[in-house]
Amino acid sequence: MSTIPKEYLIPRSQEDFGFTAVDEDQLQSPLNSKVFETEIIKEKVGASAEGIFRLENKIDTILSLYNDGKLGLDAERIKLQQESNEKLKALEELIVPLLVNLMKNPEKEYIYWPNRKDKLQEQIDKVLKLTRN
Repeated sequence: MSTIPKEYLIPRSQEDFGFTAVDEDQLQSPLNSKVFETEIIKEKVGASAEGIFRLENKIDTILSLYNDGKLGLDAERIKLQQESNEKLKALEELIVPLLVNLMKNPEKEYIYWPNRKDKLQEQIDKVLKLTRN
């Protein structure tokens, strides 16, 4: 006769300890250590190889951008040079026409320049807009 109270002999789901009873033939096949170990290693190596492959692709992309001059300090230097050259060209286009107009008719000693304050302020504003941005 059993000395265990009946209430403890009834299966209860809240007290699952994570094990079940199996026969010997069920025990041998899934836990064959060589097969089990080999499968785990294959899974881990496969996952690692896939991750490494993705990383290599990303690194290749970055290196390609760097080598094409689209990434890195050289790319930034080139970009800044282009921006500076564009601004200098725009500044030249604001100043040189003014100077050329002042050189017209060099035989005349005086320049008649009504409303010069407004015209000069307009040019100053354009220059400052270009150089202060």
